[in-house]
Amino acid sequence: MSLSVAELTSELVRCHPTHRSEGVSAAIDLAAHTLRTLGLDCEIRPYEGGPQIAATHAFADDGPHVIVHGHIDIEDVADETGWSSPGLWRAGEIRAGRVYGAGTSDMLGGIATLITAVRRLAEQGGLTGRVTVQIAVDRHLGGGGTRALLSADLPRAELAVLAEPTNRHVCTTAYGFARYHLTAHACGGPMAYATDESNAATHASTALLALESANRVLQELYPTREGIRYVLPTSIHAGDQVSAPATVAAVDFAVALPPLLPEETALTVITDTLIHKFASAGLPVPSWERGEPHFTATSLGHQVFADLLREVNPGLQWCQYPCPSDARVFQELGVPVVLHGPGDLARTRRSDEYVEIAELDECVDTLSTALTRWLS
Repeated sequence: MSLSVAELTSELVRCHPTHRSEGVSAAIDLAAHTLRTLGLDCEIRPYEGGPQIAATHAFADDGPHVIVHGHIDIEDVADETGWSSPGLWRAGEIRAGRVYGAGTSDMLGGIATLITAVRRLAEQGGLTGRVTVQIAVDRHLGGGGTRALLSADLPRAELAVLAEPTNRHVCTTAYGFARYHLTAHACGGPMAYATDESNAATHASTALLALESANRVLQELYPTREGIRYVLPTSIHAGDQVSAPATVAAVDFAVALPPLLPEETALTVITDTLIHKFASAGLPVPSWERGEPHFTATSLGHQVFADLLREVNPGLQWCQYPCPSDARVFQELGVPVVLHGPGDLARTRRSDEYVEIAELDECVDTLSTALTRWLS
């Protein structure tokens, strides 16, 4: 008997496929078994980050080729004790219309949705073309797993659907992301003669104020309904003695890059703000440089299929996906993408992460209906 989309999500959660763990292999085996029972030609391909899946169902020799894609590895659970009941993070518990567990929203529910939607397609007749299910790893390290899958000998795809947790939205663009490292130097000396200029920790605090100002400027230039930050300080370190001025301080910060915000514009705002703040404080401007990872924004969306999804389900809204995505890998290869999947990015990396069963069912209905029309 076939598992429902909620049950399949639950089983994947119980595998607990954290990045580069044994759970990834268990989840891949479960997904491969399920796809093979649907009659798909399923291949497990080795990759340095863990096994991956490419499974194809050919309805006819001619017609469009559609890729449905998701990543199966999830983030580590930062605090197992923070969940509302012991072990809930990997229990896959189905309760009160929800499936609970780490990765339910990003994106084990999405993987289950893709497989269940393809099951519906495989049970139909009269379709043309082919559908390829790709289940990748290493999305969090820059999309190397997806790039490896796409380098295989597959017919060129006209469309890719990525099951990112879009919270009842359809996205044809996704944010980029850049990380920067700022370093401030000071002369130090004894605490009895410390000044703002001699203490690199003061320089670092000035940098934090400047980055906050830069963020506000960018929010005014490019306002969002959610008030999403564009500049986010993520770590700060200064000195190694409590009783002496720091000679070196470092601040790491990230910059969100929606498609409408050129990276050059963000950097100009940040640079100007740093120069102004440090000049006002009478301090030398620190040096800073870009680090890794660095992801470009995605703008190559398949608008026609996105419109079809919203025609099938008028309740869906538009949005720019506020996070880097493997969509950028497809964009590099000229394959238009649409992002649509169950769950909400805001629930991820938090205690009591969940996906609603109604979200799973809705996504399966919407995607399978749209693909049926596309392949008819």
